[in-house]
Amino acid sequence: MNKKIKELIKKSSEGDLKSKARLGFEYWSGQKIDQDFNLAMKLWKEVSKFDEPFGSFNVATMYERGDGVKQNYKKAHEFHEHCISSKKKRYLTCKISSAHIFKRDSHFSLGEMFFLGNYKKNIKKGIYHYEKAFELGHFHACYLLGFFHDKSVANFHGIKKNMNKAIKYYKLSAKFNYFPSFAKLCMIYGLGENVKKNINLFNFYYKKAMSINNKIIQTKLDIDDKQEQINSIRLNLKKLAKTIRKNNEK
Repeated sequence: MNKKIKELIKKSSEGDLKSKARLGFEYWSGQKIDQDFNLAMKLWKEVSKFDEPFGSFNVATMYERGDGVKQNYKKAHEFHEHCISSKKKRYLTCKISSAHIFKRDSHFSLGEMFFLGNYKKNIKKGIYHYEKAFELGHFHACYLLGFFHDKSVANFHGIKKNMNKAIKYYKLSAKFNYFPSFAKLCMIYGLGENVKKNINLFNFYYKKAMSINNKIIQTKLDIDDKQEQINSIRLNLKKLAKTIRKNNEK
């Protein structure tokens, strides 16, 4: 056991919250000490009692994923709610990161839970939490709001289709250099999906999509997109661009 871990254990036993939060991460990750989900959960619950979003979010995520405990969406919902209700503005274990990051991700998780019905199915609440997540900077939540309203997408949970809303959300998430949003806007304006074709806008978003390198995509995508899927989208966009330009020359 290295010196830093020993120091964290000592300070945690003395009640230091910052050390408990960090030690919880070490037990959860198992990188510097033997992995122990039970101890990670115990430490993060203790941190959560002091209204710290970091603790509440991590406990919620462990219940949501079933890390070392039986998967429990009711408990996950409880701790995510506790996270977003926190009045703290800074995360206790980091001088740079703000508490809103954990609130943002808790809102996203709650949105997903309400959409999928893992806790209770409630589409209205799902949209509410996705909107809150985006307000705090979660660009994939914004992309999903566009996707749900997109007329080219099959009916999704009875959400009324509205292309103006879909395009608005796609454009908002595109401001974060979010590759899927550029790709959708290319398809919308290039193919005229429920809107009038606009070659100028297609070219604009096509150039944006192609200018994003793989490193940025991997950084920006906090979702499960695989690189092969991204490469496939790139290839389809190139084919579409070729077809559009060919037709435009006629």
